[in-house]
Amino acid sequence: MTLSRRTFLTAAGLAAVAAPLAACATGSAGGATQGKVRLTYSTISLPKARGVLEKMLKDQGLTVEWVGPFPNHAPTLQAVVGGTADFSFGGSTTPADQAILSGADLVYVAWAASTPRTTAIVAGANTGIRKVTDLVGKTVAVNKAGLGEFLLVAALEKYKVPRESVKVTYLNPPEASAAFGAGKIDAWAIWQGFREIAEVQYGAKAIFVDGDELDFQIDFTSYLVRREYAEQNADTIRKVIKAFQADQDWQNQNYKQSLDIGNAVSHYPQAVLDKMASHNVQTKLKFVDDDGIAQLQRGADWLTQRKILTGPITVADHSAKL
Repeated sequence: MTLSRRTFLTAAGLAAVAAPLAACATGSAGGATQGKVRLTYSTISLPKARGVLEKMLKDQGLTVEWVGPFPNHAPTLQAVVGGTADFSFGGSTTPADQAILSGADLVYVAWAASTPRTTAIVAGANTGIRKVTDLVGKTVAVNKAGLGEFLLVAALEKYKVPRESVKVTYLNPPEASAAFGAGKIDAWAIWQGFREIAEVQYGAKAIFVDGDELDFQIDFTSYLVRREYAEQNADTIRKVIKAFQADQDWQNQNYKQSLDIGNAVSHYPQAVLDKMASHNVQTKLKFVDDDGIAQLQRGADWLTQRKILTGPITVADHSAKL
């Protein structure tokens, strides 16, 4: 399980890493080093912690260099664009789409969907908020151009609440958690882990849950590489994604144990872990295929229509089917 999260990737940030990318790409196959693959990881990364993925790839002649930790998906995309890493970690398609729109020559190589989808808008215990329409005049924290923001947009749209009637504040999860606990914000659009902390420690109540309220998934787990890397290192990519698939299959079969392993870093109270385990989230990781392209395109179109992404994207043009 890789907990990764989403912040806006600006064109300025991409420009800043363009020079390192050009430098690293010379003298190697798409920026690759023979017999080595550089994988980004988040603060909590089961594949890295277990060590099984690393051994599986070593047995196939690939040495893993772990690059990180990163707080969310966007900076891993910057690392890939900048040539200091080969793969972004399993993170949100929303910042990935925005990175591409901002000029990054990245391609999707794998995607995943999870059930149940537990991302939710939670309301503070003493705010009087019991439903989405109660958010009028309230302050809601989201991560900008990421899962939290699109979930709030979807909720307001579904229940016909004008966006301008809600006070939106952009905070990354650690800051939002502290603000929520201190009562400085009224509601919070957030994902697993932080959601359960809010519920267990602060008495928060979920008023809008992705899987219960939305007809289709909008944001997906994804892995991306540079286009040149994909063109010249298809065999390496196949080996890496198959190793991630095997690790994900183990997590699905041993969900509670996977949470316990991650807790060596997260240090969640047992009640939070138990609540997370009760969801028994199952994730299917696949190579990019026609179904994946169609689903990612539908999500991207939804985000573009609501101006969460800065423009339209044709996902098929930025995908590598291996």
